[in-house]
Amino acid sequence: MMISHTHAEPAPVPDRLYLGIMTGPHDPSAAIVQDGRVLALADEERFIRHKHAFGIYPINAIRYCLEAAKTDLSDVHRIAMPWDVTGYSDGRIAAFYQRMNETWPVDAATSRWQHKQLSTFNRDSLRELHRRELGRTFGVEAIPEIVGTGHHYTHAFQAAHESPYGDAVVLVLDGSGDTHTGTVWLKTGAALELIREIEIPHSLGWFYAAITEYLGFDSSDGEYKVMGLASHGRPDAGLDTLVSAVLHPADNGIDYRVAPEYIHYGPHTYSGRFTDRLAELFGRPPRSRVAPVEPWHQDLALAAQIATEQAACRLVSWAVRETGVSTVCLGGGVAMNVKMNARIAMLPEVDRVFAHPGCADNGAAAGAALVACHADSGALPKPLGSMALGPAYSTATIESTLRNVQAEFEFVDDPAPVIARDLARGSVIGWFSGRMEAGARALGHRSILADPRTPEMRDRVNAVIKHREPWRPFAPSVPEEHADSYTDHGGDARFMMMAFTANEHLRADAPAVVHVDGTSRIHRVVQADNPGFHRLLTEFGNLTGVPVLLNTSFNVAGEPIVCTPLDALRTFHASGMDILVMENFIIRKSAPQLS
Repeated sequence: MMISHTHAEPAPVPDRLYLGIMTGPHDPSAAIVQDGRVLALADEERFIRHKHAFGIYPINAIRYCLEAAKTDLSDVHRIAMPWDVTGYSDGRIAAFYQRMNETWPVDAATSRWQHKQLSTFNRDSLRELHRRELGRTFGVEAIPEIVGTGHHYTHAFQAAHESPYGDAVVLVLDGSGDTHTGTVWLKTGAALELIREIEIPHSLGWFYAAITEYLGFDSSDGEYKVMGLASHGRPDAGLDTLVSAVLHPADNGIDYRVAPEYIHYGPHTYSGRFTDRLAELFGRPPRSRVAPVEPWHQDLALAAQIATEQAACRLVSWAVRETGVSTVCLGGGVAMNVKMNARIAMLPEVDRVFAHPGCADNGAAAGAALVACHADSGALPKPLGSMALGPAYSTATIESTLRNVQAEFEFVDDPAPVIARDLARGSVIGWFSGRMEAGARALGHRSILADPRTPEMRDRVNAVIKHREPWRPFAPSVPEEHADSYTDHGGDARFMMMAFTANEHLRADAPAVVHVDGTSRIHRVVQADNPGFHRLLTEFGNLTGVPVLLNTSFNVAGEPIVCTPLDALRTFHASGMDILVMENFIIRKSAPQLS
C-alpha cells in the first residue's frame, strides 16, 4: 500500500500558533509551534512530579507552552493531536477492529481496549475533553478547532523533517498508533510516501513490553532496564528459538509477526501485557519485582533484544534496496532503543542515521503541531538543534528560592572552571542550566555529572546518587571537536540516541561510561547549542586531559527529571550528590576542598 502525504503550498501565515497536545494512557505533553518552529515542548510529569503522569491531562504543560510563547488560548489557530481523529470518528477504525476481530480470537480485554480507543479519540469526545479542561483552567467557553494528524505520519514527519539530512528512508516503530505498529516512509523533499505498513496485532513495541513485564519491570517505564540487562546476557540458542515463537519474520521475509496468543489473547494471570502461555513457553513463572535477577533473565533479555534488532534491520535493509536511499530516520517509541539504532547504523547499506530524541509519544505533541502548521502554510521545520524547549529560571527566581529555604550558597561569575576542579577531585555535581530538556535524555541542562576516569565512580553514582540497579549504563558527554576521537562510527550523536562500540581511546580515558558489553552512548555537545555545558567540558578537559564527563539525568530512581530550582534542591538533598550548580549559584554540602 502506498500513500502520498503532500499538501498544497498556500502562502505562509507566520503569526499563527498551533498547540500540540498529547493525551493517552501515559506521557502526556504539550507543545506550541509557529511558522514551523517549536517554541516550547514539555512533559506533564515534570510539573506534577509523577513519572509518566499516567492518565493525566497535560494542563500544566499547556499553561507553560502558552506562557513561553507569550500568548493565550485565544491566539491559538488550531489544537493538533497525533491521532487519526477522523478515522476514529467516521467508522474507519471501527471497521478495522471488526476485521481484526473476525481474523483473531479476540478476548474481552482486547474488546474493552478497542471500545476505549473509539470512545476516547473521536472528535466529539476530544472536543468535550479539551473544552472541559481548558475551560476550567483558562475560563474559556470556545476552544480552537481540533485536528488529528495521524499517529505514525506524525512520528515520521517529525523524524524526517527535523533531521539534518535530505532525502531519507523513515522507519516508525511503536506499540500501536491508530491501526499501525510499524511503517516505512520515503522522504523526498517535502513529501512523505508510505511504502510499507504493519498493523495490529503484530507489534514490536508490545512484544518488548511483554518481555519487560515478564522480567519483573513495568512496561512503558522499564524497557530501558531490559536493554541494559541484555548487555549482561550470553547467547542461548534455546532461548532464541523460544523467543522466535513469539516474534518472527513474516512469510515475505521482510515484515515481523507477533504470535498474539502469547501477548494478547488468553488468560492474563500475571500481567495485562502477556498471556499465561508466555510463561508456559519459557517454562518458569515471571520474575517478581523483588526476586533477584538471574543469569537466565539476562540471557532472555539478550534474546529479546537481538530479535528486536533483527526485525528492525530487515525493514531498513528492504527499504534501502527498494528506494536506493541510504539515509535513515527513526521515529516512534521503539526508537528509544539505542542498541537497535546503532545496529541499524552499522548495516553496510546504511550511510547515515538520525534517531529523533522526541520519538516517543511525549514528543508527538510537537510533531502534531508541526504537521498542522505545515498542512495550513507549507512551513517545514528546520533541522533540530536542541531539545532545550522547557522552562528556564532567572537569577532572581533561583536566588529567591535559595533564600526561602535558607540554603547557603555562593554566586560566581563563571562556574565552569570552579566546578571542573571539583569534578576532578571526585565530586558529583547536579547541573541545572538554561531551559529544561524535553524528552527522556538529559543533555546538559538538567544533568548529574561526574568524573568518568575510574569505574568506581560509575558504581558510586548508581548506588548513592541514582539509587538504581547496578547494571545500568551512563553516557559520556564530549565536546564536538573531540567526539570523533572517541568513536569509530557515524550517525547523529547529539542526542544520546545510539550506543556504539567504544573505541580504545574512550575505554582508556573514561571506563566509567563504557558499558559491560563494550558499548557507549556518546553525547556530542555542540557549542552553539549549549555553550555553558560545552565550556564546562572544555575546562575539565584542560584540567585533566580527558574532555569527557559522565552524564546522567538529574533525578533519582522513580522520579521525573527535575524542572524547577526547588525540584533540584529536593533531589540534591535526597541523594549523595556533593554540589549543586544552578546557573551562577553553587550550593555545597560541605566546604570546598583546597588544592
